[in-house]
Amino acid sequence: NVNDDSGDALEHLKWVKSPALNHWNNRRLLEARQLIYETTGELYETKRLQMLPLDERFGMWVLSDGRKDYGILWAMKLNQQTARVLAFSVSIDLQGKGFGGQGWSTFAQTAKNLGIKRVQLEVRQDNDPAIQLYHRRGLRPRGYITGFYRGHDGWLMMGPLRVQPSSQ
Repeated sequence: NVNDDSGDALEHLKWVKSPALNHWNNRRLLEARQLIYETTGELYETKRLQMLPLDERFGMWVLSDGRKDYGILWAMKLNQQTARVLAFSVSIDLQGKGFGGQGWSTFAQTAKNLGIKRVQLEVRQDNDPAIQLYHRRGLRPRGYITGFYRGHDGWLMMGPLRVQPSSQ
């Protein structure tokens, strides 16, 4: 049980490369869809998720204990030097425990090794913990998105791809 605060359950969770989404079974897709909905308010059809143009080299990560996924970080390559994060969610029960930062560092190190230097993403304006995580990694709002998240506004954030947060 991941809600066990003893730490034993949490130490088995790791960010690992995911197989291509078209190889996921329906249950796993539905669980990812639910995770995205619970953490962002975005509701996707599973067929749409399977069509996301994820980069198989750096953009397909899951936070998993080997049986179940508790987080996802999915990204695509926009151009030779820029990645776009399409989905980044960590189970609500696990937020604030460092898993988001670990996932970001895993993704960023892999992408940097492949020549990616910049990153962009969209985030709800009221998602302060996520905005702080991105800000500490050098991303800044570059655009305002009205009604993007089921009636909530968002930011388009862009910046350098940093593996570690700054102290700011």
